[in-house]
Amino acid sequence: MNLVVVLLSSLLSGIAGVGISNWHHKKAEKRMHKLRLLEKLLGNRHDIMGDKFTEALNSVFIVFYDSPPVINALKAFHENTMNPIRGTDLANQKLLDLFRAMCEDLDIQIRPLTDTFFLQPFNIRASDNIAKGR
Repeated sequence: MNLVVVLLSSLLSGIAGVGISNWHHKKAEKRMHKLRLLEKLLGNRHDIMGDKFTEALNSVFIVFYDSPPVINALKAFHENTMNPIRGTDLANQKLLDLFRAMCEDLDIQIRPLTDTFFLQPFNIRASDNIAKGR
């Protein structure tokens, strides 16, 4: 009788361990996909009309399908960009809202960063020219 209990408990603990491990791995992999997409968007924000930024933006609704705030922000940004009389300020705000929603979904702390940080990318070449007095 004790042998049966030991075998059953060993079997159940092994199955539970595999299940928990698989769940954790899938969760970590999903987070990694989301991080890579956000990295691609922010890394290419210097050229929002470029192919890389557009490709990443078109992937948001697939990668963040499980995050209603991100999907809503993406939808608002899309509606704004499709509007023929869109304004730059509103488009920037909608893009900023999208970046914030993605960061919030990923638990990325953005509190110390300003809106300008997200909307104006680094350009070392321009900074270098300023430093050289050009």
